[in-house]
Amino acid sequence: MENVVPIKPGVDKTPIPTAGMAVTGNFSLNAQLGANAGKSMVISGYLYDGESIGSVNDRVDAMHTIMDRQRLRAEIPELEAKRDQMIQQMDQMRDHLTGLEAKQGLGGKLTSQDKLAMQNITTSLVKVQQEIEKGGHAIVAAKIKCGVD
Repeated sequence: MENVVPIKPGVDKTPIPTAGMAVTGNFSLNAQLGANAGKSMVISGYLYDGESIGSVNDRVDAMHTIMDRQRLRAEIPELEAKRDQMIQQMDQMRDHLTGLEAKQGLGGKLTSQDKLAMQNITTSLVKVQQEIEKGGHAIVAAKIKCGVD
């Protein structure tokens, strides 16, 4: 296949043949993929003699789209891990609350610290549940946007 500068669909339909064209410069885009993934991505390209600014912008825009998808895709496992951690935290809070309620139900006297803990846990459970739901929606949205199952 002949070397051509890729074009974005719906823009200029005439590819610029690059074979034998003078390269007048280059560019590269760097991205860190995910906060904790330890992955990065670099995309490089050339600027060709006679190439229009619009053509360069279209190619760079296409590369940004690729990087944005890959960055979002790398964040999915991080979002899932965060959600799983919140679920585990919620289970621990429920266990603690169950223990306090059992103590109270057996006629045991709760200390003021225990009563405060019960109130705080109840409030926290609602907030953590909301965060879990938000995280679940973010995961689904990211997977849909990236085309990942």
